[in-house]
Amino acid sequence: MIKTYLIPFLASFAISILLTPAIRRITLAKGYIAKPKGDRWHKKDTAIFGGVAIFISFIVPYAIFVKFNIESVGIILCGAIIFALGIFDDIKHIKPHTKLIGQIIIASLLVTFGVSIKVIPYRIISMPLTILWIVAIVNSFNLLDNMDGLSAGIAAIVSGILFLCSLLSGNVLVALPALILMGSLLGFLRYNFNPAKIFMGDCGSMFIGFMLAAITLQGSWKESTHLVMILAIPVLVLAVPIFDTIFVTIARGLSSHRIFEGGKDHISHRMVVLGLSEKSAVFVLYFIALVFGVISVLSMFVSPAITLILIMVAAVSLIYFAAFLGKVKVYDDDSPAAVKKKNGNVVLNSVLLYKRRVLEVFIDFILICVAYLSAYLLRFEGVLSPGNQDIIVKSLPLVLIIKYLVFFKFGLYRGIWRYVGVPDLIDIFKAVLTGSIFSAATVLFIWRFQGFSRAVFVIDWLLLFILIAGARILERIYKEIFDQANLKGRNVLIYGAGDAGEIALREIKNNKVLHYKPVGFLDDDKEKIGRRIHGIPVLGSRENLSHVVKQKEVNELIIAIPDLPKDILEDVMGLSRSLEITCRKMQDILPR
Repeated sequence: MIKTYLIPFLASFAISILLTPAIRRITLAKGYIAKPKGDRWHKKDTAIFGGVAIFISFIVPYAIFVKFNIESVGIILCGAIIFALGIFDDIKHIKPHTKLIGQIIIASLLVTFGVSIKVIPYRIISMPLTILWIVAIVNSFNLLDNMDGLSAGIAAIVSGILFLCSLLSGNVLVALPALILMGSLLGFLRYNFNPAKIFMGDCGSMFIGFMLAAITLQGSWKESTHLVMILAIPVLVLAVPIFDTIFVTIARGLSSHRIFEGGKDHISHRMVVLGLSEKSAVFVLYFIALVFGVISVLSMFVSPAITLILIMVAAVSLIYFAAFLGKVKVYDDDSPAAVKKKNGNVVLNSVLLYKRRVLEVFIDFILICVAYLSAYLLRFEGVLSPGNQDIIVKSLPLVLIIKYLVFFKFGLYRGIWRYVGVPDLIDIFKAVLTGSIFSAATVLFIWRFQGFSRAVFVIDWLLLFILIAGARILERIYKEIFDQANLKGRNVLIYGAGDAGEIALREIKNNKVLHYKPVGFLDDDKEKIGRRIHGIPVLGSRENLSHVVKQKEVNELIIAIPDLPKDILEDVMGLSRSLEITCRKMQDILPR
């Protein structure tokens, strides 16, 4: 085990971590640097060709430790060619369509070495799909290389998950190359993480995308007992680059921007615009990659139905995340490639906002199916007999029709979910309960419940309420997280931790024009001290004003007690003047 896996991993890691700074010194001396540009994220001159270190630190251990066959020879040869294409692109900056042609040629060459999608028995189908898969993943990592440590870190996570899945399934042909690649990437990441000292360049991003695409096609996945795992693992472990590529492609297509050129419109960039730091945005994407990686590992131990449910729930979360990020303005309206307008609104926002009802209907379709299928799995302890499968197939269409009609009647497609509250949750509860009752009644009327389980409808009702409510709350959660991260400006203290204070806090969070950052509350009710309102603590009473102002560097005090006695009001204002901070009443910040 140590000789088979640990030594190759340490070899690739050591070569990478030693070679990367040497290449950085050479590239800086030769003047090969990436200069800041309008369509790029970095803000200082940075060395490039870090991909050379990744390439060498992978190829050398691969040649030593991996047993060669016709497929591995093809992978090495074609990997070297695509690396050379990337080097040429880094130096000469070839046109996107020229680079795409080169990628297709290289992918086609790899297919001649027997590397293909093996779960499809018909080569006339598997061959073009293999070429499409390789080219798509190569460009996904090329586009993902848009922020310090992002592409290398995601690729390292993907490699690690591939290694684990391959090790568990005994697929050595995939396990060892994946582990060697992870060592190369971790060594390079030491110098590429924020603030990056060197970039991988196209030679690095295209090479790692090619290797991961090729590695996922190797081995004997077709011998697995889980068909869902065969189809899901490559897509799941590569979920982040695929998701980012699809998102950027749609966004740029709708906004008349060129798809294959650089830009500041990726998922990572939008999260930074919303207030996250660059490191935080990268870590969020690392986390998403890990979540999908865990699902791919779990797929090896659970039934295909459970795997499918996990994938669908994770996909719904990503879809809502994409819809939320799609509202972020990242394009310059004054640029030549300005975003097209429609009735004064950005086209992308129009699609994601005004057409979102279609998206909600589609997501509810997924959730209704997930809840119904999960109810059967829970009722029958994870086993779906052929009889229960037949029942699901014949009853699910009817359940879908009834629940859609009820949801429409209860107005579930009229809400603005970023402001979801208790009344909305009550409406969802009523809609789901009514839908379940009518579904059960219809089944009773048509089939007299023969072969059906009454417990399934109860479980389905509980699960569907959790899923529908959770999906609606997701956007509110995203909004709260990013609103909190984006609070910048003058430190403001709110006097009054009651209903009026909560309204003032919500106005501060929602109205970025105020440029306020709430640091805490003051309240004379001793029982409220130490508690929190929307995450903001009650720091003390007005007697503690002087101490809190100094401790929190407060710039302004907002009085949020409508019926505050005149003597106390004058006392607070006088104390504020003595502390040289602005004091305003709540009504002064509320919109008129």
